[in-house]
Amino acid sequence: MMNNHSDLDYDHTTESQETSLLNYKPNQMQEILLDNSTQLSSSSNETPNCDVIFDINKHGYQENNSIGFNSTNNLTQLELSKRKVHDLVIEFVLKLHNNSKFTRKDVLEIQEDTTKLLIDPILESLIYFAKCNFVDNSLLYNNFFGLITSFKSPFKLFTTDHLLFKTLRKKGYTDKVKEFIVNDEVRVMHKKGSLVVDEKKITGVLMPLKFQFKTFFEKKGLLEKTLKHIEYLQGQTKLTNFIQGELWKSKVSMYPNKTLLPYFIYIDDFEINNPLGSHSSKHSICNTYYSFPCLPVDESKLENIFHGAVIKSTDVKTFGNEKCFQILIQELKELEVNGLEIQINEISNLRVHFVLGLVLGDNLGLNSFLDFSKSFSANFYCRICRVEKKDCQKFCIENTEMIRTISNYNSDLASSSENRGIICNSLLNDIPSFHVVHNYYVDIMHDIFEGVCHYCISHAIIYFIKMKYFDLKILNSRRENFEYGPKEIGNMPGKIELHHLNSKKLKMSAREMMTFISYFPLMVGDLIPDDDEVWIFLINLIEIIDILLCFEVANPDIILLQNKIKKLNSDYTVLFNDTLKPKFHNLTHYPNIIRQSGPLRKLWCFKYESNHIHSKIYCHCINSRKNICITLSKKYQLKFAYQILKNEEPTTTLSANSRHKRQSNFKNIIYEQLNIVDKSSVQFYSQLRYKGTQFKCGDYISVLNNDIHIYKIVEIILLNKDEILFFSQKLINTNYRSHFLAHEVDLSNLGQLSLISVNELIGPPVDLIRTAKGINMIKVKEHYSTIAF
Repeated sequence: MMNNHSDLDYDHTTESQETSLLNYKPNQMQEILLDNSTQLSSSSNETPNCDVIFDINKHGYQENNSIGFNSTNNLTQLELSKRKVHDLVIEFVLKLHNNSKFTRKDVLEIQEDTTKLLIDPILESLIYFAKCNFVDNSLLYNNFFGLITSFKSPFKLFTTDHLLFKTLRKKGYTDKVKEFIVNDEVRVMHKKGSLVVDEKKITGVLMPLKFQFKTFFEKKGLLEKTLKHIEYLQGQTKLTNFIQGELWKSKVSMYPNKTLLPYFIYIDDFEINNPLGSHSSKHSICNTYYSFPCLPVDESKLENIFHGAVIKSTDVKTFGNEKCFQILIQELKELEVNGLEIQINEISNLRVHFVLGLVLGDNLGLNSFLDFSKSFSANFYCRICRVEKKDCQKFCIENTEMIRTISNYNSDLASSSENRGIICNSLLNDIPSFHVVHNYYVDIMHDIFEGVCHYCISHAIIYFIKMKYFDLKILNSRRENFEYGPKEIGNMPGKIELHHLNSKKLKMSAREMMTFISYFPLMVGDLIPDDDEVWIFLINLIEIIDILLCFEVANPDIILLQNKIKKLNSDYTVLFNDTLKPKFHNLTHYPNIIRQSGPLRKLWCFKYESNHIHSKIYCHCINSRKNICITLSKKYQLKFAYQILKNEEPTTTLSANSRHKRQSNFKNIIYEQLNIVDKSSVQFYSQLRYKGTQFKCGDYISVLNNDIHIYKIVEIILLNKDEILFFSQKLINTNYRSHFLAHEVDLSNLGQLSLISVNELIGPPVDLIRTAKGINMIKVKEHYSTIAF
């Protein structure tokens, strides 16, 4: 439940006690601590009998300046040391709270046990040691005892929720959440086993967005680095980021001479109870996340996705968007209109206006949140255009004349006879730079890997079986015995059965389907004739996916994508005598949406849905479901506080562990090629991580230089602690096989060694795949080029 303690209730006594001892002069401290030493020795009137006596003079201590307590400088150092210990205690507590498997009660128990079983015995031993060795030097003993006493009860500021959050607020790591009322009514309800008439409040929780935005960008000068990164992106010719798209340019034009930063809102429901249990969906949670697409780091990292609001899904369905999200929309509006004053450095601030770029989510979630039709069997189900359902089932390209605009949106709202898929005027339209018809967004996770791929691959496999190219037994055998490589083995798809094919829904997750469709040509391609029309249809689908998975897209790629989507939809209806499903229709909007919002790979839902797992784990660790929104919001606060506290650069892209350092047999050759004088600036690693991607010696990498070239990493070099080079050997005989969409390679024929920068790569390391016929193949990922086709 929400803590209603007022700031005025906070007792500063515990904090003042912690630092008071070292504020006294030595003679005052001696008088104050004399009673403590008397109490400790009251159990025995004799000097303690110790096995080991510490000889002060032998170790160089002087009676008048035993530890330097009479020195003002040393007192300051001790004070700084104590503060450091206090900060480490905060970090320790927040690290525990950051663990999704620990409830707040668990953390309190860990604190108590750590104090009782570890800290107290150690401090008692130190005091006993002092009694044994400092008995002839009362000043030294009293000062030492005072120091030890100040470290007792290190968790006293975190023993209750009230003290914990009060301390974190004072330190600037968190702020109060806002619990808002969705509905308030008097009704009959159960209370302690009896039926009573009482007030029932339905509430949601809004996270302190202004505080979080400001604190995040003030951490280690992140704002300045972000603005420089935006400036760099604006100078690029290829589309690599949302801010390079037409949509962001139109938003910027509304606020001339102002500093703007875009952010995305993602909204989705997740089940916190057993989905097959009797209480499933009763406590389903609607979480709102936000992220910043222009950070100078890998924005897909989960720690760069934050919580914005929490509310029960049932409350959204019962009371509607206006009551449930009005507070959130008002906050977003203020962030855009008024902005926030953010500190750039120690002497200057900058007012930044945060502008909502896109609302993300799955198709149903978006249509619901944006107040479009929630049924995909409705006559006008598309939120992007006004094409009727019967036309959506056969249109192979986008009809630009039917795209939704603000003008026809308002006309449809005013029409009483036909609303064309609009439920009501969306609250989001109150945000000055945002309108739901300009929310140019689609999700390839749901559209492609949970939709189009299932329909296409199911039809194709049924066809291949009818043509007797293979049967289900052979297919499943090849699927199970396929060499997926170390990076994809965790995404191996499950068994394919006939009823899965007939229902056009294979038993695979989106990530498993992504792996399956990518490697399908290598699994069974040797069994299919080159000129088979259904095989050619599948190759076209995989090429579309390859384009969509690129991190950068040029205009010729968009034109090519448009033509391939047109062919895919046309061939699907002809080859399989089937109508186009809604997700096929979404494909027709992809080229235009890429122009507006940038590469779709950077907008997909994978990274956001990964955040659900942490909330689910936490909910499984707690028994109570009473006011679950407050319970979750407190956990989200503590996770945010830990991220702010962590002494890590928010812009860190390189991670190298000293355990992976190694000596190189090629160091002299490398020194000569680099023309290195200071050899200490060169370090060799067996593996490291860059922008979330792991590179290991022995991996295969690809470079585009008029054609695609494949290399094997021999050594990983870290130059001047920030520049990554690969000492690699080129694979000479590589033959691109369009039938398999992969390169056939000869591992026995390796060329010269050369240095390759990490910036020259066209994707992550690629896996060496051995087909059923024993042929070595490599499929280049996250890149598509017409050169190879």
